[in-house]
Amino acid sequence: MPVTVWTQAATNYLAALNAPGSPAIAWRTRFEAVAETETALNLFATKINVNYGNSNDSASIDSKFTVRGYVAATNQVDLAADPLVLWAWTQLRADPTLGRTVSDARVESIEIGYVDKSESDQVCVDMTICVEVEVGRDNPSINKTYLG
Repeated sequence: MPVTVWTQAATNYLAALNAPGSPAIAWRTRFEAVAETETALNLFATKINVNYGNSNDSASIDSKFTVRGYVAATNQVDLAADPLVLWAWTQLRADPTLGRTVSDARVESIEIGYVDKSESDQVCVDMTICVEVEVGRDNPSINKTYLG
């Protein structure tokens, strides 16, 4: 069954997040079931902007998804979260086409928030990722950026 181009891009990025050397396992979920002492990355879609422009056969997509990193620490939680931010950023920029799926992928913003305060502080770091691609106007599983 065909899937949208932005879903293909997210799948390719998830594979990059789980490459050898990753500081945490990356999941494709918005489920926040991370133990108080566990580190994890979650990837989930948040918004898709569509611009039809002047083309009759394609649409320009800005797809946004979030990479949420969870980490727990007793102090300097921002420093504990840095390896997740650095990994997610460098894996994205190692191949900003995400396997020739999109024309560009970039970090748009980073937000740090506290999830839980108990024996250790649990922090989440949300990185908003934007991917750009041209898709078929009538079928968003057709990648017009790399077609032909």
